[in-house]
Amino acid sequence: MINELAAKKDVLQTRQEIIRAIRDYFYKIGYLEVQVPLLIRGTNPDAFLTSFEVSENDEPRGYLTTSTEFQLLRLLANGYEKVYTLAANFRAGDKDITHNPEFTMLEWEAVDITMKEIEQQTEDLIMGIKALTRLRWASARQGGVESVKDWRRISVHDAFKKYLNLNIDAEFSLASMIEEIKKAELEAPENFLDDRGVLFSWLIDKISPNLGFETPTWLYDWPIFQTSMAEPISGNPFIADRSELYINGLEIANGFTTVCDAAKQRGLFEEQVKERTCQNKKPVTVDEKYLTDLEKGNLKAAGMALGVDRLVMILTGKKDIREVMTFNWDEV
Repeated sequence: MINELAAKKDVLQTRQEIIRAIRDYFYKIGYLEVQVPLLIRGTNPDAFLTSFEVSENDEPRGYLTTSTEFQLLRLLANGYEKVYTLAANFRAGDKDITHNPEFTMLEWEAVDITMKEIEQQTEDLIMGIKALTRLRWASARQGGVESVKDWRRISVHDAFKKYLNLNIDAEFSLASMIEEIKKAELEAPENFLDDRGVLFSWLIDKISPNLGFETPTWLYDWPIFQTSMAEPISGNPFIADRSELYINGLEIANGFTTVCDAAKQRGLFEEQVKERTCQNKKPVTVDEKYLTDLEKGNLKAAGMALGVDRLVMILTGKKDIREVMTFNWDEV
């Protein structure tokens, strides 16, 4: 009987092909791959993130990175134009079939680029990987996706209406969400009803299993309160210029146009620090070097973060993230 580690060999060989295809794609379109520190002094204070803190002799020394985007954006602020990382990220919290405390993330950032262009790069990347590796993901009714033309887009508002029959207001206000949830006779946990962010995330969990089965699907126009780093879309202060990609009900990628005004970004981080206090979460040290580099000004940027392990799952038909990692958290 072959043990579990030996049984992963074929998947790991396919994973290697996928990673090589990623690097080939970004080399061809002129991006510079950079290696950045994974042990950092300041971290992202977003209330939904839990960073691993690193100590020495019981004294805090820093954090394991939850994302390399701060370092990528610092490079852009210092004159780089197109950069990416393919690196380990670390987040405490859920450990299930789609989450592992350490995971591999592909992140890329560029100056003077739109979200539509970033989305197109994501589509080209994934379709290119499929072509090179001769892989195809299962589809609910069509058996696979062969063309970029097959990809779909739906706004968060429209997705709530389509899948949950909710007509939430333009601001995604807490009152509107609660009212619509009651009309639809959905049973939200009582302790979610006094927190707009938590309640919204609960609703996203309700619709996400419906997304991306017939074709990959972009979920766009997210409420601005769901991110501390995204710019609002033109003319609407309530909606962020942000998109998430879903395939087979699984979130694969998340991207947005980045807040590049240092004072505005500091204010958004301060709001998250307060939110952490309200949720009785441990305070964290904010990345001051990132904010300092933003002060150099004149930066306009957008980027995407793509979960490599989840993409390998989709392309190899695996249902558990542990099947596509050499060693998962339970094996080390």
